[in-house]
Amino acid sequence: MRCLYCDKEIERYSFRSLFLKEDQLCEKCRSQLQPDRKIIEVSGIKVETFFEYSGLFKSLLLQYKECHDEALKNVFLYDIEDYINIRYFGYQLLPVPSTGTKIEERGFDHLKGIFESVHLPAVNGLKMKKEMCQEGKNLEERRQIIDNYYYEGEALKKVLVVDDVVTTGSTLKGVFRTIEPTTKKIKVLSLAYKKY
Repeated sequence: MRCLYCDKEIERYSFRSLFLKEDQLCEKCRSQLQPDRKIIEVSGIKVETFFEYSGLFKSLLLQYKECHDEALKNVFLYDIEDYINIRYFGYQLLPVPSTGTKIEERGFDHLKGIFESVHLPAVNGLKMKKEMCQEGKNLEERRQIIDNYYYEGEALKKVLVVDDVVTTGSTLKGVFRTIEPTTKKIKVLSLAYKKY
């Protein structure tokens, strides 16, 4: 098997790689993608995050999303999937929705792909009022997304909102504000955060 990022032959030495869960990155690439769990506060919301949006993480995410390299979906949660399953047991998983245009362009929903290996039941019903892509937008334009969500679904007890990268927090604030009236407990997890 070859590394999905650098294409070098993967040599297996760990018990985990041999018997439990096969890593799709070589040891060198994986060493550059070690999670560093943090709780940060963005726009008044506490967000659990694991990576800084830079270096190898940024390259992998861009290759996955923008080059439509769906094979990379399993590399992001390799070292944290079990933690999420245990830490958020009893929660329902609510991925932040992508625009329909982006999903159609990629051929897959990138967040659902990343989190499909997590054993939490998924929640549907969170939608955008109008398609707004944050790519290339300045801070003021990104803030407009706060009021762009609505929820059509049943009342929820415990929800884990998940996103790939948190920047200004506008998206998470919009999602949080939308589901808060129908949800008893909300936690937020973003794979990475972007430093400003």
